[in-house]
This record gives sequence, structure tokens and C-alpha cells, in this order.
Amino acid sequence: MLQIAMMGGLPFSALRDATFAHPTLAESLNNLFQTQNLTI
Repeated sequence: MLQIAMMGGLPFSALRDATFAHPTLAESLNNLFQTQNLTI
């Protein structure tokens, strides 16, 4: 997203004020837990 904003000449405020649909918090947590060697 950052690279696209830079290529488009968007100011920081455009990214700061934007709402991003992906990754959601749930998706990020899934990725985090998949990279850990957790034993239950």
C-alpha cells in the first residue's frame, strides 16, 4: 500500500485517514499463530 501511495503522489494524510479492509485483525492473528511453534 505504501509503494502505491508513493507512486500516486499521495500525502501521508491520505494513508493516515484511510480505512483498509485487509488484512483484518483476525487474518493477522491467524498468520502470527501459524508462524509460531505452539504446543497445547
